Amino acid sequence: MGQDRWVSYIFRYRDGTKCESGGFVKVQKIAQKSEYFARIQIGLKLYKKRECKCLAYLVYDGNQAKFLTDIYFKPEEKDTIVKRMEIPWNKPLGEEMSIEDYDGVFFVCDDGELLASTWKETDINVSDIHFMKEKNIKKVEKEEFSREKMEAAYTEEERRDYMQPCYDMMESYPKLPLFPDSQFVECVKIVPHDIGKLAIGNWRLGINSFLTHGYYHYRYLMLGRVMFDMGEKYVIGVPGVYTNKEKYLANMFGFNVFIPVKRTKILNGNFGYWIWEVSKV
Repeated sequence: MGQDRWVSYIFRYRDGTKCESGGFVKVQKIAQKSEYFARIQIGLKLYKKRECKCLAYLVYDGNQAKFLTDIYFKPEEKDTIVKRMEIPWNKPLGEEMSIEDYDGVFFVCDDGELLASTWKETDINVSDIHFMKEKNIKKVEKEEFSREKMEAAYTEEERRDYMQPCYDMMESYPKLPLFPDSQFVECVKIVPHDIGKLAIGNWRLGINSFLTHGYYHYRYLMLGRVMFDMGEKYVIGVPGVYTNKEKYLANMFGFNVFIPVKRTKILNGNFGYWIWEVSKV
């Protein structure tokens, strides 16, 4: 591949056939002292009625699998579960290959559900996976991070670097009109592809069905600065008209706040944006 950063999407498999998406895998090459590491984020959005464990394996040669990590789901948990770790870029699992030489990641849940994500043209043969004997894996970090913990792990300078694409888009993209008394300070038009320019903590929106539906209906998304009681925040907005049905769907997909374009005490029937705060990391 010859890349230092990429994202691949996770798909469910039924009877060996690729089906709907279920998350993402993000890989970034980073330098620490004299060594290179792969910073990996795995985001899985699975609904389980009971507590469930999902095992993740790096796969090579199409069907050779080596254990990478495990991910736990609480009963009826609807939010995307993000697992974050760093492993050596070269020989991450003891084989004579780098992280980019692997085909992708294979997932098996203890309720029998199978998923896979590939970053090479080779498909993972989920029907014929051979699990290799586990060796000690040198991991710098293996921990589930909340968004707050992720942001706290970075310095202020690093956060500014990650937000730079956001600042650049606000400067150069088409402006959206604003009402004088609007809660929005500044807004521009973006498309789903632009989310990939932001910090990797925002990439899971690329598989968010509510965002995709809103974009195809209105043909744009909003990136903007919004004034809250605690100060200004950068947000991504999905355009829409407030109804109880739309509120229910938006909340299901993580868009819990609706802001009308014109300040009003009556939300129902008004046009505005369902918003998602932009992650700084």
